[in-house]
Amino acid sequence: MINIKQLLEFKDLFPDEQVEPIIKYLSKVSRESLLRSIGFFNTIPIPNYDNFFSNPEIHDEVTQRVDKYLFDRQITSKPQVVSGQTALKFAEAVLSNSQELLENNTNDSPDDDEMNLFKAFLCINTELINNQVLDNVNEGDFEKIVDFSIVFTFPFADLGISENDNIEFLHLLYATFYKVEALLGFLNSKPNYLNLKDEFLRSFNVSTEHEFVAQMTFLFGKLLQLKGTNSYLWEVDDKDAKAFLDSMVSEDIAPDEDFTNIKNNPIYKIEDNLYSIVHYFFVIDKFYKSAKFKIKELYEKDDVLKASHGNFFSFFNSEFSENFLMKNLLDEIFAKKYFIKKPEREKELSGEPDYYVRHNNEVFVFENKDVLIAKEIKASADIEQINAVLKTKFLIDGKKKVGIGQLVTTIEEIGSKKFRFDDYVNSKNSLTVYPVLLVHDRIFQTLGINYRLNQWFKEQSIKRLGDLNKNFNIKGLTVIDIDSLILWLPYFQVKDKNFKEVLNFHLEKMNKTKKVNTAPNQEILFYRANQNITEQLSPISRRKIPYNIDLERLMDRFKIVIKDE
Repeated sequence: MINIKQLLEFKDLFPDEQVEPIIKYLSKVSRESLLRSIGFFNTIPIPNYDNFFSNPEIHDEVTQRVDKYLFDRQITSKPQVVSGQTALKFAEAVLSNSQELLENNTNDSPDDDEMNLFKAFLCINTELINNQVLDNVNEGDFEKIVDFSIVFTFPFADLGISENDNIEFLHLLYATFYKVEALLGFLNSKPNYLNLKDEFLRSFNVSTEHEFVAQMTFLFGKLLQLKGTNSYLWEVDDKDAKAFLDSMVSEDIAPDEDFTNIKNNPIYKIEDNLYSIVHYFFVIDKFYKSAKFKIKELYEKDDVLKASHGNFFSFFNSEFSENFLMKNLLDEIFAKKYFIKKPEREKELSGEPDYYVRHNNEVFVFENKDVLIAKEIKASADIEQINAVLKTKFLIDGKKKVGIGQLVTTIEEIGSKKFRFDDYVNSKNSLTVYPVLLVHDRIFQTLGINYRLNQWFKEQSIKRLGDLNKNFNIKGLTVIDIDSLILWLPYFQVKDKNFKEVLNFHLEKMNKTKKVNTAPNQEILFYRANQNITEQLSPISRRKIPYNIDLERLMDRFKIVIKDE
């Protein structure tokens, strides 16, 4: 469901007090509370005003302030003090001011610690709220809801979407194992890539691929244990394990719109043998999502590779993301001989679809988009800026048709009987076509993104395909992320029709507007309406499909670190 909770601000609860800078409140908190709070605010449930204080008198006072604020403004829903994004802002504030806040810190009052932490969060909330731009959303009622859904979720989509993000964390961990294995396979595939791999491994303070995989696997197992027990601290005595973890620790954390420095250093050290999580998802991302930037840094120093392959992102997105990761994964899904695919060529032709597969008269056309969104845009919470960059990345970049534009071009070529990659379709007047946009960043699996891109696809189809829309059964646009394909791979392999049925199920939900005709009261009416809107705007990754995560395959990953007694 769309669950946007109101964040409480300082002025809401302490209207008669002069607000101070965030750092001022944090400077009154003890060193131990500051360091341990960073991990603590990753636990579930996230602390709120009604369970923030251990002192009963302070608890009652603050609760009364909140109740008064809610009553005066006739607010019925429970507000929030701490959220995933405010917890990260707090961590960033502490770690980027460690010298001022942690050294020579003599604060030792638990009551003062809790109150000053509480006030710091209220100030952080004000900063986040002030950054949102809400005066340029669409005028139409439903499009306005889409705008709000994107504005409120897109800037922080790197975090878990759900309040209880344990399942999302497990899914991310499962998919990351697959992607890291693919990345290492790619770097081993050609001799001139080996130096990149070796330097990449050294950045984690390991010397061999086996050691890297073993240390990563052990860490992932520890993260599963910590997440499952709602913990965030662990002790490490092994010298090699400490060196590995220390590669992800930094005392040089500067504030950044997109938490870039925390993403690069998602673990911090409390004591010599004691480590803590900054953010669970960012630790997993360190091994693949953030790894891309480390490989870019190394690539820029390799004059031979640069001379032969040019721009890093062109090289990585084409050679690895498209021709290695995507192709091998889709080949696993469409492994049967009766699936017709485009012929493989040494050099790609102009306008060639990234992946094409057909079974009888059903055609699946894929465009692979491993794209990045500038952190300034992502953090802007401005729908005009977000829409503009989505159009550049997924519709048309200057004069070049990309993503959606390229999918429509492929369908146009099929309809004109001049398709160069499968002669069969040139003789058919009736086909069912599934356009699929494959993305690699989970920020594109937030509420409203697929819906909006599908609206643009429909507009392009009407404008460019004409009567072809009547002759062919052209399905709506499915935006699917690489992690969901990896997660659902075993399910897709059970029956060939499962892939098509998942797409159909998602498209049916996205294209159907459900109304609430009756309800016993207004509260239930709003609840049901919210459910229906969320169902329509949800990404495919949040659809309920009849699959179970392949736990046997996941547990096999950990055999490398399980020692026989």
